Amino acid sequence: MSKKLVKTDVFYYSRKKLVFYLLFNLGLLSLALFFTWVIFPQYEIIYSFALITCLLSVLAIIVAMIIRHPLAVITSSSIKIDFCAPLKWKDIKIAHKEIFGHKELIIFDVKNLSKYKLNLMQKLIKNSKFSAFSIPLYAMDFRDAEAIERIIEQYVHID
Repeated sequence: MSKKLVKTDVFYYSRKKLVFYLLFNLGLLSLALFFTWVIFPQYEIIYSFALITCLLSVLAIIVAMIIRHPLAVITSSSIKIDFCAPLKWKDIKIAHKEIFGHKELIIFDVKNLSKYKLNLMQKLIKNSKFSAFSIPLYAMDFRDAEAIERIIEQYVHID
């Protein structure tokens, strides 16, 4: 009895691009510290909340930089984006590449979206310009973005 080997391609968020989020969050943390201790020390409950929120944000970015977060996992039968349910290739009507500002995305139009378990973010955006399933090419390294496009083209046409 032999098992069929399934080739899996895994793509990750770019660590280099996460550095900008880290710098932004460090800036917010420094502003929260400045406003808490220098300008408005009498509002300690409000600014302690801001301080804790900014600190958690910085820690989350550091964890995301240390532990690689998969952006997409592609197999011959499906694609899994982030921590969402795997989307089967046969359920995709069409994929199209869209540019919003300078941000490139591959957006999948799904035949029967109701059979997939959506997370909160997917439920919120399923009726917007973005689909519940889309790949942010801008969050990847350039080479990875080109490679994922080539692989997706093998399974579904990209407009």
